[in-house]
Order: sequence, then structure tokens, then C-alpha cells
Amino acid sequence: MGAGDDTKTSNKLLGLKREDYELLVMAASAIGLSILYNLLQESMFKSDAKKHTALITMMTSLVYFVLSLFEFRHELFSGKHGHGHSDAQEVATAEGEAKKIPSMFSAMKGSILDYALLGTLTASGMYFTNWSLQYLNYTLRVLFKASKILPTVFVSVCFYRRKYSIAEYVNMCVLVLSIVLFSYGDAVGKGKTSAESNFDLIGVFLITVGVIADALTSNFESEVLFKKRQASHSEVMMAASLFGSLYMLVLLVVSGKAPDAFKYAMDNPSLAIKVVVSCSAGYFSITFILKIIKRVGAVSAEIVKSIRRVVSIMLSFLIYGNPFLTWHLVGSLFFLLFVYNTFQAKRAKVLAKANQKKMAVRLAEKKPSANKA
Repeated sequence: MGAGDDTKTSNKLLGLKREDYELLVMAASAIGLSILYNLLQESMFKSDAKKHTALITMMTSLVYFVLSLFEFRHELFSGKHGHGHSDAQEVATAEGEAKKIPSMFSAMKGSILDYALLGTLTASGMYFTNWSLQYLNYTLRVLFKASKILPTVFVSVCFYRRKYSIAEYVNMCVLVLSIVLFSYGDAVGKGKTSAESNFDLIGVFLITVGVIADALTSNFESEVLFKKRQASHSEVMMAASLFGSLYMLVLLVVSGKAPDAFKYAMDNPSLAIKVVVSCSAGYFSITFILKIIKRVGAVSAEIVKSIRRVVSIMLSFLIYGNPFLTWHLVGSLFFLLFVYNTFQAKRAKVLAKANQKKMAVRLAEKKPSANKA
């Protein structure tokens, strides 16, 4: 056997290439970190910490700010963050050459006004979602967060004139039905299991406000910051989180809840640990999802996101012993149907784009031969 054959054998194991294993590691990391995030978050909101909504939201925003700050700085020094600014500082590279590094503020693509508005939307989404957990269980939160697609579609249709197919609207109705059934199951469970099953219409209202804020956030990021300003993900996360944490600090001070909130944090250091670990896990889970999208496309990323949602819901019932009724089962089946339909829709779009590219290439190849004739 030649050296070339040895190389081919060493690059494969169980019929898989090195790139396949890297993809599997990224997918497993995204799912595992997301599960860790959800379990720690649910643990927090099953304790007295849920009474300090603004404090948890502020701490969460601060962790996201620090993590995205490091990522943004790394992008600047590695040259991945494009810039055209003159006020840059020079640093020596390993080869001794001078390399211009833009200052952090000059390299940012979005304006202060952009991020002040985005910070308001982001903080509102987190604050109202966290507040709702005083009235709802965490599993219902996961389902409601998945329903962000509904107001997102509404905003994109009304303000950005996007169009959706009948199949996509039907799939949204499937999601709504799954949430209704799950909510009804929690309402019935509340009457059967006392405090173990949280459900209240106030919580539904609060998380609905949070989901609407999240939808506005998604549209604003997509249409203004990513498409128009060409800002990076780390820049958007960093600036929005900074403004969000400042807003929550002001809210704590103005409402007079700051002394009690900070005293609770000092008396319960495990809260800070849970926030830091869970938010770090959530942040890096998103990072792996973005890497998967870049490596193999949106369909594979959608599979990973769907798996982590389903597994998070299952583990919530298994670990925390939440009552699982028939209504929950039926609602879960409809949610699985929504996940499957979403995956199929993504797959169809990717295939359609690939076919369009093939057609464009074929047409381009035919034109020269036609000109010669």
C-alpha cells in the first residue's frame, strides 16, 4: 500500500472524513451547551431569584457584553472585521511589520442611536420573558420563544413587504395550536398539582410582550444592522447588551429595588455563577450554530436547533418532575410537526437556490457557444 493510500486511510474513520467529525463536534457542542443553558436558567427561575427580574436581566446582559466584547476585539486584531477608518493604532505583528488596528468605536458600523434602540428592544424582550416565569413554567417559555416567528412574520409582511407561502402560514398555525394545547395542559395541571404547575394569564401576557419585542429585535437587526450597516454579530451583541444592562441598572435604581436586589445577589453567590455559566453556554451555542451555517448551510443548522429545543423540553420534564398530561403530549406532537415542517421548508429553499445557481451556470456556458455560432 502506498503513502497516498495511508494518507487517505488516516483521514477517514468509520467511513467519515475529518470535516464530518468536526461538524459532529460542533453540532454536539451546540446542543449540549444549549441544554446546559436551559437547565441552569430553569434552575434559577425555580428559586426566589425569579422575584429579581431586572437584576437577572442586567447580569445576563453584562455577561453577553463581556463575551461579545472579547469576540469583537479578536475580530479587529485578526482583520476579520472590515473597516475603512483612518483613526487606527499600529501594532507589531510576529514578522515585525506594523499592522493598523482600528479603535473599537471607529470600527463599529452601527450608530449610537441604532444601538440605543436595539438595546431597548433586546432588554425588553429579556425582561418581560424573565418576568413571565413568575407565572409560567420554563417549558412553556421554550415554546413561546419558538413562536417568535409569528410576530416576526407580521412585522416583515407589514413593514418590509415580504411574502410567505400558504404552507408557511399553515405551519405557523400548527405552532400556535401546539402552544394553546400546552398552555391548556398547564392550566389543567395547576388545578391538579398545586404549586408544581405554574400557569397564569398574566404570564401569557408578559411573555407575549417579550416575544413581540424579540420579533422587533430580529427584524431591526436583519434589515438595518446586518443588511444596511453591514455590522458583525459580535458588534451588534456587544452594543445591544451594553445598553440593555444600563437600562436595567436605571430601572433597578428608579424603582427602588436596587438595594434588595444587590443584597440578594450578595447573599446568594450561586446566582452569579449560574448566570455566568448559563449565558456563556448560550453564547457559545449560538457561535457553534453560526459556524455550522457557514460550513454546511442553514438546513443542517436548523436540524441542530430543532434537536436542542426538543431535548430541552424533554429534560425539563424528566429532571424537574413537571406534571406531564395528555394535553402536553398532544401539544408536543404538534410542536414536533412544526419542527419537521420548518426543516422541510428550509431544505426546499436551499435546494431551490442551488437549482437556480445551476441554471445560471448552464445559461452562462451556453452564451459563449451561441456567440461563436
